[in-house]
Amino acid sequence: MVHLILQGDNTNYPGFSLLGETNLAITMVETGFGPFAFNDLPFLVLAGTTSVSVVSKGVGGNTFNHISQLAEIGNGLTAVTIVGSEEFFLGQETGHTNSGDGVVTDIAATATSSKTIASSLTLIDASATTGAVSIWAGATNTSGGGLFWNDDSLNANVTITYTGLTILGGSGSDFIENDANAGVVRVGNGNGDEVELGGAGAKAQLGTGTGDRVLVGFSDIGTNEAAGSALGDKVTFNAAATAELFVGPGAEAGSTAGTASIGLTKVLNAVFSDGMNVAFNNITQNSTIADETTAVASSASLTAAENAAVKAMGSAGVAYFSFHGNEFFIATNNNEAAVSANDAIVELVGVTNIHHATNLFGLVTLHV
Repeated sequence: MVHLILQGDNTNYPGFSLLGETNLAITMVETGFGPFAFNDLPFLVLAGTTSVSVVSKGVGGNTFNHISQLAEIGNGLTAVTIVGSEEFFLGQETGHTNSGDGVVTDIAATATSSKTIASSLTLIDASATTGAVSIWAGATNTSGGGLFWNDDSLNANVTITYTGLTILGGSGSDFIENDANAGVVRVGNGNGDEVELGGAGAKAQLGTGTGDRVLVGFSDIGTNEAAGSALGDKVTFNAAATAELFVGPGAEAGSTAGTASIGLTKVLNAVFSDGMNVAFNNITQNSTIADETTAVASSASLTAAENAAVKAMGSAGVAYFSFHGNEFFIATNNNEAAVSANDAIVELVGVTNIHHATNLFGLVTLHV
């Protein structure tokens, strides 16, 4: 195992390649005193590496270490582990998938016709960190996603996907974005954790800290969040009363509107949700809210109930109702007879005691 040590105060290291090392250990030490002193490595190109471990340390506190991108050649890198007490950043909010991803694999892959490659990367584990950690990962890489941090571009015929990528946060106040379809994010019990799910069928599990926030159908690193592209996400809160769910454009119904199974987002463990916010501001800024439980009482299916609820409301806003042991919220910006493509639906699983909810320009607050 090779051990790379990067130690300095406000040091911007040049990116470089470190090839042929199966297991790589990296220690970054910020020797200065905060606030905002940091060490930065823009990229590290790897080949033949199956695992990377990173230790983030500081001397004076209120400092951080940053790696914009671990870029691997050969599709063998499976896991990245992060530990340490000093704040650490992996990736960057660039608005472009190839530069935003903190870990990319098989960047030198070639093909003469269209080829999709499943990334070898399955895990980014920061569960042992005690300082805050921020991670951006899981976005699909294509030639249209811009340059990687080492200024290389991806072959025009190649698409690299990170389906099922798991990212684990630590005990600090973490920010984690996972854009992978079927991606998983689990964070610890720090206050103010924020999770972004950019893919479909993804899951987020929050700890017991207060003030947690989850964004679904939303990306800071360039994943295309067209209506319906990020449906089927599940979010589990363990302090729902102080939590917020933000519903982005990818979580709108899209092409599932008008079908027998309209796509939605599920929130689990929301039984104690008095005070929880559901931010539909991206869908509508109309402050109308209507309990349509009576209007859907005779509906034979969930789809029929959803369509009946928006029809009964008769305006833009948010309709909500209880149905078969769960509570449903539908945001629309239309006066419509049925759910349409740019509507969004959130299901509170196992909740039936929402007796009053308020809506301020699309920000819905739950009350039991």
